[in-house]
Amino acid sequence: MIGAGIVTYVGIAVGYTGRAAWIAYATAVLGGFLVNLPLILMCTAARIKGGNYSFMSTTCGDILGGFCGISQLVSVLVFSNFALALASYLTVVFPSVPSWVFAYGSLTLFAVVNLFGTDFMAKVQNILSVILILGLVLLGFTGIANTWPDWLHITQDGYFSDGLGGFNLAVMALMGSTQGYTLITSFSGSCKRPKRDLPLALCGVPLVLLVIYCSVGIAMSNVLPVEETANQPLTAVAKVLFPNWLYYVFIFAGPVMALATTMNSSFGIFERPLCQVTDDGWLPQTLSKRNKYGIAWKWIIIMYIVGIIPMASGLSIATILANTTFLSSITNILLVIGIWRYPETMEGAWENRSWKVSMAFFKGSCVVCLLIRLFLIWQSLKKANMTMVIGSTIALIVCLGWCYYRQKSGKVHVTKSWELQ
Repeated sequence: MIGAGIVTYVGIAVGYTGRAAWIAYATAVLGGFLVNLPLILMCTAARIKGGNYSFMSTTCGDILGGFCGISQLVSVLVFSNFALALASYLTVVFPSVPSWVFAYGSLTLFAVVNLFGTDFMAKVQNILSVILILGLVLLGFTGIANTWPDWLHITQDGYFSDGLGGFNLAVMALMGSTQGYTLITSFSGSCKRPKRDLPLALCGVPLVLLVIYCSVGIAMSNVLPVEETANQPLTAVAKVLFPNWLYYVFIFAGPVMALATTMNSSFGIFERPLCQVTDDGWLPQTLSKRNKYGIAWKWIIIMYIVGIIPMASGLSIATILANTTFLSSITNILLVIGIWRYPETMEGAWENRSWKVSMAFFKGSCVVCLLIRLFLIWQSLKKANMTMVIGSTIALIVCLGWCYYRQKSGKVHVTKSWELQ
């Protein structure tokens, strides 16, 4: 979870709302948890092998399930953000190397890593993650120790620099880094005790995020004047806080590790549901052909190509973020509807849930989630590139039409991919 967002979007948030960026981060962490709560509650009821695609096929019908499964490729566009941000940090250390070398090189590297199987990817991930957390904690708490004395006085100049509108945009941007942790449900089929372990892990994440993300937000927005950190990477404040040698250590331990862990895990997170989609016949079976490590190597290559497209088009990180937020929120509204329907459509799941919350609490969490999704769509449209939005929306419509055609052709055979255990 702690990955690209913290080093990519916090500077953008400072540009939107000034010294209140850390408050926006706290709000985004809470918003991310509320958005994820319905799925967390659903995870207490069943083992879901194919991620969102599996339960959508069951709760909303085959066509919408196939649509949600295939449309995940749209979310892969954000891979460009990870690569561009990583390049921005590495060029600080190696200024003579063109940034595109790092951007394309990093995306290529982690695509190759994921071709060698989940076990290998996870071993790499564990090492990088430990280094990452140490680096971010170092920046956050060193920053808090060096903030201006009045940083808690939120009525001071510099707070909420663009009013409520700017604060809302900051929350929208930061929520790109506070809600993605439910993607680990893609590995539900590999867990020993998914109905117990996954919900506990998912509820523990926001507490960790609140400490680490807000401390970094405080450092970024209250150590230097806002105009020096707005729309800048974390290196803007790290250079002031650390001696020269520690500054370069931090670049690798913090930002580089954050972006590396996100890119590394993202390929696997999307590959598994897409394999389930392919195995069920929504796409040609050849796409899910596995290599000797059990990885659908053609999907890895496709994700790699899709991830390159926005980067090759010259779009900025903020523009890519706004567009992917808009599109993912559209598909996520369908997911909320699917989760709402699971007690009636997944036979035995509600009765066998491990967390005995009331129906009223569950339905209320779905309503809150839906309202937040609508808020994100509204905010993202203010910054989105309309040409890209229109193009991507057309792609989603084509995708829905393809699913309808594919089912009518008789080539789709959706298998049950969830279990009550």
